[in-house]
Amino acid sequence: MKTLLIFFALLPLLAYGQDTTAVAPGDTTIYNFADEVARFPSPCERYDTTAAAKWQCAQNYLLEYIYQRALYPAEAREQGISGTAVVAFIVERNGLVNRPEILRDPGGGLGFSALRSVIGMQREVLWRPAFKDGEPVRYRVVLPIRFRLEEPKPYVIIDRDTVYTELTKGASFIGNGGDLVGYLDEKITYPDIEQDSCATGQLDMQLIVKPDGLVSVNDIIDYNDLGIEFTTKAIDAATGSFGQWIAAEYEGRKVSSAYDVSFTFAPTDPGCQYIIENYNEALTTMQEAQLLVRDSTSLDAGLEKMNRAIELFPRDGRFRVLRGQALLDNNRLAEACTDLTLAKEIALIDWYDSVLPLICREEREE
Repeated sequence: MKTLLIFFALLPLLAYGQDTTAVAPGDTTIYNFADEVARFPSPCERYDTTAAAKWQCAQNYLLEYIYQRALYPAEAREQGISGTAVVAFIVERNGLVNRPEILRDPGGGLGFSALRSVIGMQREVLWRPAFKDGEPVRYRVVLPIRFRLEEPKPYVIIDRDTVYTELTKGASFIGNGGDLVGYLDEKITYPDIEQDSCATGQLDMQLIVKPDGLVSVNDIIDYNDLGIEFTTKAIDAATGSFGQWIAAEYEGRKVSSAYDVSFTFAPTDPGCQYIIENYNEALTTMQEAQLLVRDSTSLDAGLEKMNRAIELFPRDGRFRVLRGQALLDNNRLAEACTDLTLAKEIALIDWYDSVLPLICREEREE
């Protein structure tokens, strides 16, 4: 089962640690205790409170900093390793962070992940130094960082609405005899615009069906860049189905849930008939291709069919995603880069944002 990860940065205690920062002449003692301990920089310094209160407030900002940088390593996640990594560093008299080191490593790369967050502070953060007898002093900090794997919650928060992803009973459409496809086909109409462009294509939409039967739209993917007139028609048809749903259930109570639907728009102008025929041909060809690319022995034949579909509709974002994924699966990165980048441009999908810089690197370097 997939897991969510939570980080807890505990309060700094004491520390020691290979100098990388020059220390001006003066007291070079590294203190474990001070009249005022070193504090992570934060707006808390502006408050008219005690040093102890400012320190306590600054811990929240330190936690946020660590949380954003101490990523849970894949090795630890795959092996189910959790625990507390402990890193140490010195806050110099000038506020710079020096001599970061790992004091305790639970394994799986957790210690190094914690250490990287502290190394980042050497370049990015200027602490308020510790003070002893009214003078800034070198101060040792020990920072325990707890890594914990948790089972995911059965829901996600979308626009402040709790949408359940684990269901004991899914949402069901009861209008039109339970035929949602027929209902949408009846309700959807081609926009009242000039049809000389013969705009044809598909919209995918994710609906949120709420416990009271209301329907809202969470996300729309316009694979063919049809435009606002088409998305408005789709939204009206989908949200107009309110009151014709039985909400999903989780452990005996009705809850909000997501439901995916698709809309296909085809012009009614007789002069666009050839476009509709080409589009249906492309859809059939792409469906056949998807079966072929799953087997390495028929990969080339499958890609040839995908090429044919894309020749007919070169700016179909869905076709580009399907071919791009097939190319990516077979390590043809430069070609995959082209398809997936264009799919993002056309349909504004963000599914590949995290890997595009990697798969497109080969193309940039050539």
